[in-house]
Amino acid sequence: MRTKPIRALATLAAMITISSTALLTGAADTHAADVHAEGTHAADIHTAAPPGLESLVDTAVTGYLKDDRIPGAAVTVVSGGKPVLTKGYGVADVRTRAPVDADRTGFFLGSLAKLFTAQSASQLVTEGRIDARADVNDHLREATVPDTRPGRPVTLDHLLTHTAGFDSDLVGRNKASAEDVEPLAEGLTTRRPPRVRAPGQVAAYDNYGYALAGQLVADVSGQDFPAYVDTRILRPLGMTHSTFAQPRPPRIAGQQARGYRPDGASGWTEAKGQYGSWSPAGPGAVSTAGDMGRWLTDQLTADSAANRLMRQVHYRQDPRLPGLGYGYEEWRRDGRTGWFKDGDIPGFHSTLLLLPAHDLGVFVVFNGDGTDGRAAVDGRNLIDRVVDHLVPARPATPEAPRPSADPALATYTGSYRAARVSRSSLMAVEGLVGAVTVEKDGDTGLRTTGLSVDPQHGEQRWTALGDGLFRERGAGGATLAFTGDGLLVSSATPATAYERLTWRQSPALHTALLGFGLAVAALGAIAYPATAAARHLRRRDPHPRAARAARAAAAVTGLLAVTFAASLAAVVSDANAMMEAVPLGSPLLTAVTVTGTALVVTTLGVATGAMAAWQRGWWNRTARVLFTLTALGCLALASMLLLYHLVTAPLTWITG
Repeated sequence: MRTKPIRALATLAAMITISSTALLTGAADTHAADVHAEGTHAADIHTAAPPGLESLVDTAVTGYLKDDRIPGAAVTVVSGGKPVLTKGYGVADVRTRAPVDADRTGFFLGSLAKLFTAQSASQLVTEGRIDARADVNDHLREATVPDTRPGRPVTLDHLLTHTAGFDSDLVGRNKASAEDVEPLAEGLTTRRPPRVRAPGQVAAYDNYGYALAGQLVADVSGQDFPAYVDTRILRPLGMTHSTFAQPRPPRIAGQQARGYRPDGASGWTEAKGQYGSWSPAGPGAVSTAGDMGRWLTDQLTADSAANRLMRQVHYRQDPRLPGLGYGYEEWRRDGRTGWFKDGDIPGFHSTLLLLPAHDLGVFVVFNGDGTDGRAAVDGRNLIDRVVDHLVPARPATPEAPRPSADPALATYTGSYRAARVSRSSLMAVEGLVGAVTVEKDGDTGLRTTGLSVDPQHGEQRWTALGDGLFRERGAGGATLAFTGDGLLVSSATPATAYERLTWRQSPALHTALLGFGLAVAALGAIAYPATAAARHLRRRDPHPRAARAARAAAAVTGLLAVTFAASLAAVVSDANAMMEAVPLGSPLLTAVTVTGTALVVTTLGVATGAMAAWQRGWWNRTARVLFTLTALGCLALASMLLLYHLVTAPLTWITG
């Protein structure tokens, strides 16, 4: 699971909030200073660490925990064919103050589970039991792919490279308790997203695709997915504190870290929603830093056909940029190359990097979201610091491209939307608030906003290298490419391309319509009841009952608009809490969509009243114009709610 689509909802609150309320959460009665006073807990240094490595990691991680209010973390570094640093920091439980033990404390992996899914599938491919380029329906038995695109079947290769073409929908997918999780096949069937594009065309990060790959492994092997991973990967590597089973074995559950989000000035609230039937994509998977060190060691030292298959580029959106292996994303930085994966689930954030050419692997995990969701960024930053310390950057080669004017510079400007953005669920809101804006920056460059994986790094500047290729100014050497079919591709996110938007799809236009509709509807909530009250006091209301009903509909619609905005503001008032509310579901989230649905229905009454007012001559001309303006505002608002699926299922089906 990735957090950016969920966190995008938080930005929406700033645009449409009329009133806001705080989420009622029970904060953990523990203070950050008290927890970190426990100090760090060293677990196991298997062999001598390279000079300065432990000091660097200690300083960085303790700084992250303190500055970003994260309870605990664990890190492992593998070099020279063995772990050189495996260490825990902070606490696994803020109530009991149990310290993190890197060899025993289990952390939820989130999307790092996809690496184990890819490895399982790769084993079956290399054994000749699955053809990665054949229709997955040839092997699936309990959950198949509908033939909605005849002649374009989905293959395992598509599933493992995020190119299967399924829509994205995480709303309500997770559970608070492992006991409530339905079987994988059932979860794949009852919540199957539509196929929104032909397979093999565009990379769009896909949780459903990986869950389906896990079912493929189960159907071909004859074992349920957690059992396959246990018998073919975990036990052979000695990963005795890791599991994909839900519920977890008691010996693992008893040493599980709890995940948290900051609450108030110094406390935490425990996060829920780490379980779910789509476990091959992330929910429910648990491991320790020590076990992940064993897995990294195997990836670096075992020259198996499955490991090699995982670390081949199987799809590249642009031939000049990093591509996708099976499970892995290709990684490039300052002349160094490797394989990367990160994982996010409520309260837990993990990051992993493998540099086979340098025999180096790094894994870091936090059991807290951190202030403003900083934990996910902290993991990337720590890995960059470790790599910089152990693997010197390569100097630029004389043949490196030089900045050059690009005559097509203006053609790249505009708005772009991540291909992973949902077209059929509430997650469509990311398309409104998470779009990427591209503008010219002189004659040889571009300026982008909304593209960085770090939400605090809003604007990036890029220098043209020619033929639609750009390099970021500053350290790191990130690259950006524009393809001939209207896609924007970033080296930082090879698993998701960005699609160019037309003016009709413009987030700026939709934001303006949303704001106009909310403002007009809210004014109607005040004006029409006030007018009715004044007429009642004067004992005069010569207008027919239908006219009064139309004005009442306008007043109700305005009240619903205010309620809708307040409900949404309550959901997104804490971005970390929202990360739990969206996949887990919440009464407030339900209130948002139910209110949105009611608003759409009452808008029909307002629009009908506006037409009748002109046909039947209700009120004077000024009153009719004002009421028509109200109707237009309500229609603008309702159209945006339908477009971004901020309504309940029946209307979502109609608009989807």
